[in-house]
Amino acid sequence: MSTDGQPGPLHRNHAFMVLLLGQTASSIGSSMTGLVFPLIGYALTGSTLLAGVAATSVLVGELAGRLVSGALVDRWAKRRVIVLANLTAALAVASLAAAELLGHLVLAHLMIAGLVLGLADSFLAPASSASVRQVVPPEQLPLAYTRLQARDHVASLVGPPLGGALYSIARSVPFVVDTVSYLAYAAGASRLRTDLRSDAPTGNSLLTDARAGVHFVWHHHVVRSVLLWGGLFNFAMAYVFTAVTLRLVRAGVTPAAIGLVDTCAAAAGLLGAVIAPTIVARFRSGLLTIVTGLALALLVAPMGLTINVVVTGALFAAGFLLLPANNSAISAYISNATPQHLQARVNAASGLVALGFAPLAPPVAGVLIIALGDVGSMLAGSVFLFLSLVPLLTDREVVALGRPDTWRPAP
Repeated sequence: MSTDGQPGPLHRNHAFMVLLLGQTASSIGSSMTGLVFPLIGYALTGSTLLAGVAATSVLVGELAGRLVSGALVDRWAKRRVIVLANLTAALAVASLAAAELLGHLVLAHLMIAGLVLGLADSFLAPASSASVRQVVPPEQLPLAYTRLQARDHVASLVGPPLGGALYSIARSVPFVVDTVSYLAYAAGASRLRTDLRSDAPTGNSLLTDARAGVHFVWHHHVVRSVLLWGGLFNFAMAYVFTAVTLRLVRAGVTPAAIGLVDTCAAAAGLLGAVIAPTIVARFRSGLLTIVTGLALALLVAPMGLTINVVVTGALFAAGFLLLPANNSAISAYISNATPQHLQARVNAASGLVALGFAPLAPPVAGVLIIALGDVGSMLAGSVFLFLSLVPLLTDREVVALGRPDTWRPAP
C-alpha cells in the first residue's frame, strides 16, 4: 500500500510476484509436456487416434478433480494446496522420465500419468486463482490478469520449441525439465508469507459447498453465457491444435519444426499481452470477446491448405493478437463478480464448464483427419469456432458488457 492510500505497484506485491513467477516456471514445463504427449503417444502406437486419446487423459483428470477441488480449496490453506499439487505433478512426470530412460514406457503409463497431472492441476488452478484474488486489490485485478496472460504466452512461446528440441535429444528430457518446473513452483509457494486461508464457512457438507460454486455460475447470467462460449471455444481450439500437430507429424515434419507453430502463436500472444491493458480499458468486454472468436474462426480454415509451419504459425499469430486482452477481461470480470469466499469453488466450476468439452477434441481430431482429410478437418475446426459464438451473440447482457470501470464488484 502506498503512502496516499492507493495500492502499490504489482511488482512490489511480494505474494503476487511469488505466484506469478512460480506459475511461469510451471507453465513453461506444462507447455512442453502438452506438445510432447501426442508426439510420444504417436511414437508408441503409430496411431493418430491413440495419440489423441493420450493427450486427452490430462483433460479427463482435470475435469474429474474439479468436481470437488473448489470446495476443498476454499476450506484449506491455499499455500499448502499449491505446494502439494505441484509435488504430485512432479512425481507423475518424473515417473514418465524414469520409465522412458529404462525403456519401459507404454501407453497405459502415459495415460495414467496424464490423469494424475490433470488431477493435480484441478487443485492447482483454483488455489492459484483464489490466491490472486486474495492478494490483489479489486481495482488492480484487470492489470494482474494481463500479467498472468503474459505469463501464459511466455510459457507458450518458450515451452513448445524447447519441448520439441529436448524431445529431439531424447524423449525423456522434456519430462525431466517439467519435473524441475513443478518443483520450482512448489519451492516458491512454500516461501509465501501467508497460508492464504479462506474465510469460507466449513459447516456444510462437501457436496453442498461444491454445489454453491455451480449455483453461482449458473445463476449469474453473464458468467454462464461467457463460460458456455469458453467451453465450446476451448474444444474448438484444442481440436485445431491437435489436428495441426497430427497433420504435421503424419507429413514427416520434425518435432522442433512443429514447435515453431506454437512459437509463432505465443509470440503474437505475448505482443497481445503487452497491449492488453490498453485494449481492455478502451473497448467493451463483450464486443472484444465476440471479435476475438470471429477472427480465429476466419483464420483457421486456410490452415488446411498448407503444411508449411511458417504459414500455419502466421495464421495462428494473427488470431492470437486479441486473445490475451479477451482472456484478461473475462477472467477479471468473473473474479470481480465472485464473492471472496466462493473464489476457488467458482474457479473450479468455471473450469468444469470451460473445459468440459475439451477432452473430446483430440480423439475427434484424430478421427476427422482420417475421415475428412487435411482441408476438411481444418474447415471443421473453423465451423466449431463459429458455432462457439452462439451463446455470446444470443445474450444481450454479454453483447452490452462494458469496460472494467463499469463493472460492479461482488458484495
